[in-house]
Amino acid sequence: MGAPEVAKAVADELARAGSTVMFGVPGGGNNLEIVGAAEAAGIRFILAHTETAATIMAATYGDLTGRPTASVVTRGPGATSAVNGVAQALLDRQQLIMITDTVSERDAARISHQRLDQRQLFTAVTKAGGTVGSGDAATTVADAIGLAAASPAGPVHLDFDPTAPSSLGTPARPACVGPSDTAPVDAAPVQLDELLAAAERPVVIVGVAARGIADQVRQLLDGTNIPALCTYRAKGVVPESWPSFAGLMTGATTEAAVLHAADLIVAIGLDTIELIPNAWPYTAPLVCLSEWAEDSPYYVPAVEVVGPLTDSVKRLEGSLRDTWPADFAMTTRAVERDRLLAGPPAVRGLTPQEVVLRTRAAAPASAVATVDAGAHMLVAMPLWDTDLVDGALISSGLATMGFSVPAAIAASLANPGRRIVAFVGDGGLGMCLAELETISRHRLPITVVVFNDSALSLIAIKARPEGHGMPNAITYGDVDFAAVGTAMQVPSRKVDTPDGLTAALEEMWATDGPSLVDVLVDPAGYPHVMDAIRGPRDGR
Repeated sequence: MGAPEVAKAVADELARAGSTVMFGVPGGGNNLEIVGAAEAAGIRFILAHTETAATIMAATYGDLTGRPTASVVTRGPGATSAVNGVAQALLDRQQLIMITDTVSERDAARISHQRLDQRQLFTAVTKAGGTVGSGDAATTVADAIGLAAASPAGPVHLDFDPTAPSSLGTPARPACVGPSDTAPVDAAPVQLDELLAAAERPVVIVGVAARGIADQVRQLLDGTNIPALCTYRAKGVVPESWPSFAGLMTGATTEAAVLHAADLIVAIGLDTIELIPNAWPYTAPLVCLSEWAEDSPYYVPAVEVVGPLTDSVKRLEGSLRDTWPADFAMTTRAVERDRLLAGPPAVRGLTPQEVVLRTRAAAPASAVATVDAGAHMLVAMPLWDTDLVDGALISSGLATMGFSVPAAIAASLANPGRRIVAFVGDGGLGMCLAELETISRHRLPITVVVFNDSALSLIAIKARPEGHGMPNAITYGDVDFAAVGTAMQVPSRKVDTPDGLTAALEEMWATDGPSLVDVLVDPAGYPHVMDAIRGPRDGR
């Protein structure tokens, strides 16, 4: 098989599995064969500016749509640049097909330019890797698609080499634990039923794997007073307007009051990769309902049921007793919210809390927020209220900077016409700045809200009070991101007051296109935010 035939096999299998969009940055090898074959198969190609951004887009799009989605890059520098996006897909449990051009097996002996062992390069950040080439390329691609989607979802890497036989290596980690290879839910220990029968104050934690059964989780909790906590990746599975929504579960102290009051903790689809590495201080028995076995000793559950979540959650129906006061969850959440908002007022510019609250108030209820890593995420996640599954997107497992803008592009393509708000710090935007042109080129209704304090503020908090490496390690020069956005044909405004932010958003949202708001933010309140959410560090 030549390159055109192999490329057609790749595109046809992706299309047959439901793929509709492909992302990438092609190089000088066989990439254009794949892109051309994809477009011929009805798969739209989105050109990005960096391989990392393209791969984050592909992983996010696949995660939101449930469709296999590929990122296509060139060999050598293209492959190495994509690694961070692949790692994000792995640790955030997102399906991805990563396709790289490579020095061909036929020519490897004589060509060293840009030659790397790309299979080995991707081993640490993928579920498996292989080669799509001669022979049965279609079967290899189909197997890769199935493996990427299997719980826990993740990336599979394929080198494109028509001179080599098609093959897919043995998965580096278990692909899934499903009904065929684990004990059925009915065989779970009798202790589970005993714990459910004895509990009067159960608390439910909803994790990443529960996103796929959101309707069932909502039916379980609707009309009850059972407090429900959602991880960052499960935000919106339990509507945040419900009185039973108790806040976010992060492994920090903000959820401690709820969990300490429980006599049973039921985790649905929780993955310890979602939690920050604090101790587990709760004494109530923990029941974990999971689709894949947990391999971390982060906590020791009294009962762990591994199998299809639909069956596991069905077992809870009618078994969760509810003696909670009607206002318990709402009251405790309000207390934590007040603590978060109680920081010092801004001396210049806006507080980060004001940025989120003003943006949320001005945005449509249907808007989706993407949130970058950095200090601003500590206010954006709890203060961006949403009743939508996937109403807020963040890199939780990898927590990588440079996520929110590429993720916003994917979210916009997956939700045509919906307003997307990308919250990003100046440091994170600097890592993916050129993707503003991608937003502009496709006229996507994305508003980039920049928390501009010319610093890596989260790192500054972690350095206090010793100040290691400060200020050289955490401060940037002032950047006029509004001017940069304008240069990339994204209508932009620079604001430094709350009313100015509201006015800018309302003006920009009067049209359907992209926009950017460069907000001067006072970082002085970030230490208070950190303490409110994660507790004082060593008494500080």
